[in-house]
Amino acid sequence: MKKSLTKLLALMLVLITVFSVSPINAFAEELQETPSEGHALVLTSDNISVVIRKTIQMSASVTNVSKQPEFTWESSDEKVATVDENGKVRGVAAGKAVIRVSAVVDGETLHGEFAINVVTRDNFLKNFLENRQVLSYMYSYVDDYYYTNDKKCWQYNFGFGKIYDFVSPYILLEYDYIRVFFEYEGKDWMLQMWKGQYGMIFYGGEIGIYNRPHSEKGIGPWTMFACPAEEDWLQMEMTLWHEELDGTWTREFTREYDYYWWCTGFKNGHIRQEEPADELRLTGRITFKDEEMAKLVADGFAECGLIKANSKDRIGVDGFYTEGSDIYFSWQNISEAESTMFIKVSAGFLYNLTILPFYPIILPFVGMFSVAVMLVNVIL
Repeated sequence: MKKSLTKLLALMLVLITVFSVSPINAFAEELQETPSEGHALVLTSDNISVVIRKTIQMSASVTNVSKQPEFTWESSDEKVATVDENGKVRGVAAGKAVIRVSAVVDGETLHGEFAINVVTRDNFLKNFLENRQVLSYMYSYVDDYYYTNDKKCWQYNFGFGKIYDFVSPYILLEYDYIRVFFEYEGKDWMLQMWKGQYGMIFYGGEIGIYNRPHSEKGIGPWTMFACPAEEDWLQMEMTLWHEELDGTWTREFTREYDYYWWCTGFKNGHIRQEEPADELRLTGRITFKDEEMAKLVADGFAECGLIKANSKDRIGVDGFYTEGSDIYFSWQNISEAESTMFIKVSAGFLYNLTILPFYPIILPFVGMFSVAVMLVNVIL
């Protein structure tokens, strides 16, 4: 009964999204334009992923010309994907390759490029989540993980506060976290990082930056921070590592260096030990607005227990290094999360009483991992 209900909810979410959510990359849409004196090179594709040994067709055209020029195609890595003189791309091996095209117009060379993911097998739902967002969550064939489209997501409207971390174990979100509070440019800021188990079938990590107008009142469990305006987003990158039984560490995924207010990644699976989640390690880099802001966060990291390294190449476990306005870090064992075994046992009992159908009601108030991806993945 529970499994049937879960599948029904998942399919309902998919159908709703098909008719209500605008695509991030619709098939055969305009992918890139390079303007040049009235001309633009337009690159289109019938998909953004290709299965090994299969092909997809890419097309290029130049606007405002009476006759289309000749196009030159090339692949950044022919061991992953090849492209012929007509723009037909063939998958060779799993990975990511950039397909580049160029053309000469009025003596000037126009360029365009597009990243193609080469996957081992085709999957309708993963293809769907790669091209469209479901309640702000998407899927990447590269590294096989789910993530938040934080540039445009419903979670942005809810902000974040300590109370969310207290409530989360009741809905089976069990994770470690560290927080840094600081005042900068007339605002109170909170930087938080998470890693651990998200529900029954996902584990992952997050970095979030939040702020609010400065207040002389202290920060309590009910204090709420807003998701920042775009000018307060920070450049960051994040990699999640997982310790195997033999002691080796496997890279699970990497979020590329970009502007984020909420950088996330979630893998399908279950870690061996949820509390603490020290078999997961989060490494990365955050670029702050200036050195003053970086120093405030570095001081906060030190207060959390992270050790300052002498160089970027000598960052140890639970360590960090500051270089100008950049902070590089490696976080594994330190956590501000208290033991929640009683909460977990209670939540597990409630889960067995079919709390799952109520997740869509609860999760918007928690602001964490969307039930949409959880339900969809059940039927993958």
